[in-house]
Amino acid sequence: MTDIDAGSFSMTPEMARPSTFAVEDIFWGYKIQSGVKPSLMVAFGQLVSFFFGVCFATAALGILLLPTLFFDGDFTAMRVGSAALFGAMAAYLLWFASRGTQPEAHVDISFSEIRQVIKNRTGAPSTVGRYPFDAIGGVFVEHSDTSHLSQLVVRCNHTGQTILIAAGTDAQLTPLRNRLATDILTKA
Repeated sequence: MTDIDAGSFSMTPEMARPSTFAVEDIFWGYKIQSGVKPSLMVAFGQLVSFFFGVCFATAALGILLLPTLFFDGDFTAMRVGSAALFGAMAAYLLWFASRGTQPEAHVDISFSEIRQVIKNRTGAPSTVGRYPFDAIGGVFVEHSDTSHLSQLVVRCNHTGQTILIAAGTDAQLTPLRNRLATDILTKA
């Protein structure tokens, strides 16, 4: 028989839930992988653009090569021009299909800026936006109406634009919000 309530020592369900974001310290600052899953429409759009990109690339090669194989014709300006347009469209669609969907925020302490980055499927980053610490008005945790997770966002001073940094529970986001706010306020 014990007088200790075992339920009072258990972790709250909010803290016990695994974190959806990750923070990686680097010599110039840190990276925050938001853990936000891409929407179904983005994944479907990339799949459709991959399909049509391959179709356009095949058509461009077909326009250039097939008539010369069958008829021994010369290259005309019309054929080369249309193949170039089809090839450009194929390149654009294949670029969009391979662009990736994993958002990250790079907090660069040495340059005093936050970079919004999207990693492609091979891991190479593409910078979407740069925001100096001077342009950031605040760091907030917003509650989402659609999911059970909250979102850590930074708000720009003069525009009201918000930039998603990470998603998680309030208890998981609070230490990251405090760290980010401290870094922005001391460097701005």
